[in-house]
Amino acid sequence: MITDTQKRQQILRKIFRIPSEKLNELDDFISKFEEEINKKTKTSSFAGAWQNIDDSILKDFTENLINNRQKNKRRTDD
Repeated sequence: MITDTQKRQQILRKIFRIPSEKLNELDDFISKFEEEINKKTKTSSFAGAWQNIDDSILKDFTENLINNRQKNKRRTDD
């Protein structure tokens, strides 16, 4: 089985064989992967954020959600 390090070395060897005029295209392609990883990391960072929320706070929040949004909307409409 090939290790991560070996796979990275294989990829680097391939990159060095790519013509210079294709490097921007490769960079764009890799950047898309990085963006995808960052999005997943940001989303998963919220996991469990509400795990220990007090029941009364959660109930108040959910019962008043529509009213709170309407108040907020009026503030931004001004």
